[in-house]
Amino acid sequence: MHDLVVDLIAVAVCGALGGFANVFIGDSGLHLPTMDQGVFRPGYIGVVFVGLIAAVGAWLATQGSVLVGGLTLSPPVTLRLSELSTAIVVGFGGARWFKSETETTIFRKTAAVAASKAADSDAAATIAAGSPIQALTAANKMR
Repeated sequence: MHDLVVDLIAVAVCGALGGFANVFIGDSGLHLPTMDQGVFRPGYIGVVFVGLIAAVGAWLATQGSVLVGGLTLSPPVTLRLSELSTAIVVGFGGARWFKSETETTIFRKTAAVAASKAADSDAAATIAAGSPIQALTAANKMR
């Protein structure tokens, strides 16, 4: 049981590292979870947590061991370096998916807000070239 807990912690840390690396891609940056203009932004804590969960889930799914009486594994689990590197990649990918879903929500809200207002070429340029939250801010400022 001890080896399984140590292995799970190692995989979780690697998944969290992958998620943390993803924090710096895009516009989200290093911020805490917040509600911004009516949209929940998970911040680095949410992104790291999703990376951790994705890596642990993927690693557990690949294990052929079965828990038997006394919470011991049969056959014993052996954690390989390749599994740790895979945990980093899966953590990164899971976090990227999560951020993409958040950005999709922001863009949908931006489209709904902009569609209900008069045309504004400056706002259109910001929406087209800016980050998701910049686009929503520009749409909210339209008349």
